Amino acid sequence: MSTLGFHLVLRLGDDRVIAPSRAQRRLWARRLCALSRTFPILAWKLADTHLHLLLVGDAATAVELVRRLRIWVSTALQPGVPLELQRRKPLAGQSHIEAAFHYVLRQDDHHGVETDTHQDCSAVLDILGLRVLSPESPARVREHLPRLTRDALLRHLGVAELCEVVHLEHLAQAAAAAFGLDSLSQNVLSFRARRAAAAAAAAAGSSAIARALGITPQAACRLARADVPAHEIRAVRLQMALRAVRHSNIAFLPDSPAPLSAG
Repeated sequence: MSTLGFHLVLRLGDDRVIAPSRAQRRLWARRLCALSRTFPILAWKLADTHLHLLLVGDAATAVELVRRLRIWVSTALQPGVPLELQRRKPLAGQSHIEAAFHYVLRQDDHHGVETDTHQDCSAVLDILGLRVLSPESPARVREHLPRLTRDALLRHLGVAELCEVVHLEHLAQAAAAAFGLDSLSQNVLSFRARRAAAAAAAAAGSSAIARALGITPQAACRLARADVPAHEIRAVRLQMALRAVRHSNIAFLPDSPAPLSAG
């Protein structure tokens, strides 16, 4: 039987926790999302001491993906030990891909890890449209896993339902998470995140948005005039909804099933 892809598992050489802080988890997320734009990655999940990657494609593609990750870890993170490929398991058929996909995304449950509360280190955010850094992911997953349902993905996120909402208490953190940032003053993505936040909460008014983001009302007005892609607005609103559910701020009503797209 031909190989359709690979399930990769990688660890640091001393088997330490790879990303112990939220800032480091989101740094990893930005890198993995960037790789997902050029490699046929279906799913990824960073557990405590190891990284799971699921990709379709041949062995040469898997080798190149691992090579680029190892270079990035060595030069950008400089942990003092190499990133090592622990396992490269071929995917022999469609049922194997489906099983591996769910196995990768449920690593927190498998290992009893509770630190990544909002699944920052999981591709499930990109597939459901809660993060904007890998817009190719939803279509790729839909192509290779046509039987996958939104309900199944929501279970990996840890919620029964998720509807777009505006909840100003969570606006800043929602915008940061949607762009894989630890804060809204971190790097060049921060402007896009603040702009998307202002658009997502436009109905609340500039003064309320300014207070929520810690900026001046004049700055909020300038942000509100920007043209923001719909999928960025949706990501921020879904991130607000996720936080509202986690903090039990809002009761949600069932929504009609949404397509697996980021827009």
